[in-house]
Amino acid sequence: MPEDQTPLEAVEAATGETAEEPLPLAEALRPRKFKRTALQPKLQKGLAKRFEEETFKFLQRRFETLAIDFDDISKTNFNPFLLLITAPVYNIFSPFEVAERLQFAKAFHGDDTAFGRMAEEKFLNILGATSPPEKKSTNPDERRLWSPIDLHAMIEGKRYLMSIKAGPWTMNQSHAAEMIGNFRQLREATGANIIIGITYGRYRNLNNKPSLAARGLDNPDWYDYLVGKDFWEFVSGVEGVHKEIFAAIREAQRRFAKEHSDETFSERLVGNRLKIATSLRKKFSIQADDDFWGTLFNSMFESDAGLPGRPDEVPALVVGPAEIVSENS
Repeated sequence: MPEDQTPLEAVEAATGETAEEPLPLAEALRPRKFKRTALQPKLQKGLAKRFEEETFKFLQRRFETLAIDFDDISKTNFNPFLLLITAPVYNIFSPFEVAERLQFAKAFHGDDTAFGRMAEEKFLNILGATSPPEKKSTNPDERRLWSPIDLHAMIEGKRYLMSIKAGPWTMNQSHAAEMIGNFRQLREATGANIIIGITYGRYRNLNNKPSLAARGLDNPDWYDYLVGKDFWEFVSGVEGVHKEIFAAIREAQRRFAKEHSDETFSERLVGNRLKIATSLRKKFSIQADDDFWGTLFNSMFESDAGLPGRPDEVPALVVGPAEIVSENS
């Protein structure tokens, strides 16, 4: 390998693959290196209820964040360039529509992040996977070494280190490069097996990063990646455990809907959307929708606004229709 070439670049050069390609079919069909010797038919008593409780708490936290706390434009940040450019795509032509766009953006991005944390810190914890103590080391070099590892568990007498990825496209090129650089040292230091656990999806939909990492590590017998059903069954030791988790989630949904039956989540979001739109008009001195974009865009560039001795609100900017400039002018 050339001195200026990383292990990941060497794998790509040798195989002709880039990190943007799907998982090769042969990799999807490969025998799994890690598998339970036997699976139980059901979760232990009380565990399904814990999945239900964690899901209910998750829904309550998202309700608190979106339907209660986020009710003012000052509680978010937005890119004026992107908002203006995409206005015709998302039909954004009024403060209310801006509020709707920002609300949904906060919701979807926050949901993805919150699920990743719940799966790692709650769901998998219920099944016995916990954060390795080495990640809390006072030695910064050791913490950096353990950076790609999220959880560990003792399974059938062996220690497994786990790097958790939410879905089949979550792992990226920088993840693969870090794993190639760190996994071998972690194996030497602990003697543990190492797996990438992908919480949902199918092997046929997986990108090729896990297999690139495998080749960068020279395909050792102590490394593998498990997707969806394979992963959850391996951690839990329960056949079809995802079906029990599904039932627990449905029960949590039922409880949540009953608790908020007087005013639904969606109705509360609309109410907050109106508040956000009102605060946007006030903060950016928008008096009429005719000058909406000019005023909003201009206000986002008033760098001194809100500093000591400077007004927080800026004067409205009235912008006339854009002039059409011919190519010959």
